Amino acid sequence: MFNTLHSFAAEESVHVSLKAEPITTLGPVTITNSMIYGAICAVLLTVGLIILARLVSYKPSKRIGAGVMEYLVEFVINLLESPFGTRAKAAKFTPVFGTFFIFIVFSNIMGLLPIVGTQLEIGASPLLRPFTADLNGTIAMSVIAILYVQYLSIREQGVKGHLKHYFSDKPWNPINFFIGILEVFGELTRITSLSLRLFLNTAVGEILVAVFASVVFSGGKTPLAVIPVFMFEVLVAGIQAYVFTILAATYLGLAVQHADHGDTHEVHHAPDMPKTKVEALQS
Repeated sequence: MFNTLHSFAAEESVHVSLKAEPITTLGPVTITNSMIYGAICAVLLTVGLIILARLVSYKPSKRIGAGVMEYLVEFVINLLESPFGTRAKAAKFTPVFGTFFIFIVFSNIMGLLPIVGTQLEIGASPLLRPFTADLNGTIAMSVIAILYVQYLSIREQGVKGHLKHYFSDKPWNPINFFIGILEVFGELTRITSLSLRLFLNTAVGEILVAVFASVVFSGGKTPLAVIPVFMFEVLVAGIQAYVFTILAATYLGLAVQHADHGDTHEVHHAPDMPKTKVEALQS
C-alpha cells in the first residue's frame, strides 16, 4: 500500500487542471480523458450491479453481495421518501435517482485510484480524469436530471397539470404569467446550481489530494499522513451524491405536488358511504 501511495504522489510538480484534456477525436467529436473515465465507470458499474442484482432473492441470503445490494436499495428508498412523501412513490422513482446516486459515489471514489491522473498519460495529458471533475460532465448530468424530472412530471400529471405547476390555474393573469416565466427560468438556474456544486467540490478535492500528497512525500513524511485526506474525500463523495440526488428528487416532488393535491381533493369529495337502515330512517 505504501508503494502505491508513493507512486501516486512522488512527483516534483503537481499537475492541476480545471478542464478535461483532449485525448483523441472520433469524427467531429473530441474525446477527452473525462469522457473515457466516465465510460469506464459506467461499464464497470453496470456489470457490477447486474451481478449483484442476480444475487438478490426473496429468501434471506447470507451472501455479502446480496446484502450490499439490498442495503443500497433500501438506503436510496429511505432517502427519497422525504421529498416524495410516501414510500410507494420513493420506490417507484428509485431506479432513476438511485442511478445518479450510485454513479456519482462510484465515480468520485474511483477517482482516488493512483491510475487516475498523471500516473497514466498519453503524450502530455493524463489518460483518465474524474468525470465529475469536468464541468462539461456535471453540466451533462444536470441537464439529464432536469429534463428527466420534466418528463416524469408530465408522465405523472399530464401536460396540463405540469404547466399548472408553473402558471397555476389562471395562466393569463399577468402576475401568474410573470411568476410562471420566473419558474421556467428557475429550471435553468437549477442546472447551473447542480453542475457547479458537484464540479467544484470534486475538482477542489482532487487538487487537495494531489497537493497534500505531494507535500507529504516531498517532506519525507509517512504515507499514512495521506490516508485521512483520502477518507475525507470518500466522505465528500457520499455527501455530494446525496446532495445531487436529494435536490433532483425534490424538484420532481415539487412538480408533482399539484397532482397529489388534486388526488386529495377528489378523496375529500368522494361519494358518501351507503347509510345503514337506522341512519336512513333517522334522516
